[in-house]
Amino acid sequence: MSQLLDEAIETLRELPEEEQDAAADALFAYISSDDRQYRLRPEQSERVRRTRSDLKSGTTRIATEDEVAAVRNRSRL
Repeated sequence: MSQLLDEAIETLRELPEEEQDAAADALFAYISSDDRQYRLRPEQSERVRRTRSDLKSGTTRIATEDEVAAVRNRSRL
């Protein structure tokens, strides 16, 4: 197993079971796809790792639905 995959699995183990199942579904979908069109480039994988780390440390957070709606309203999206 690659170190990157091993790190991803270790990170997934920290998630709630429901999120682990969703990740497993995505992984199985990727594995079963002949096209394998959903590949992350190395820099994308690194960005995912940094974002997860920032979320975990509290450096950043995910916007609430109300915050997203407010931005959409201001931007008329």
